Amino acid sequence: MRSGHNTAFYLETMLLVVVFILMILLLTGVFGLAQTQSSAAEHLTDAVTLAGNAAEKFAAADGAETLLQLLDENGNAFPREDTAGVTAFYDRDLNPEADGIYRVELTWQPDPMPGPGTMFYARILVYAGTAEEPVYTLQTAKYRQEAEA
Repeated sequence: MRSGHNTAFYLETMLLVVVFILMILLLTGVFGLAQTQSSAAEHLTDAVTLAGNAAEKFAAADGAETLLQLLDENGNAFPREDTAGVTAFYDRDLNPEADGIYRVELTWQPDPMPGPGTMFYARILVYAGTAEEPVYTLQTAKYRQEAEA
């Protein structure tokens, strides 16, 4: 009779250990996924902030050189060679840094339609790290009177 109780005790104990291990594996996966989601959310929040800042500087600039001067802090901004625009880099804390992890690419073009003023359209792409796909994209425009243009 005693050996039957011992066998049942060992089986129950092994079952509890297996359930405990499965719970640990499940929770480890959940916490790992949460960390990944948190990191992606942090990059998106930073990208929205950087794109908004770049859009404000685009709205304040009266030309390509002024925009480069507004974005360039500590040598972090460079004129784009392929199109009219600027590329700027920022570190993890969103401070301007030439070798930062965030890359902001701002390109613009004037509206070809004639009129009393000129519409300028800008596209702002924010990349994190060496990613090929942007984390965030913002399109904006501004209007300038002909005397200002």
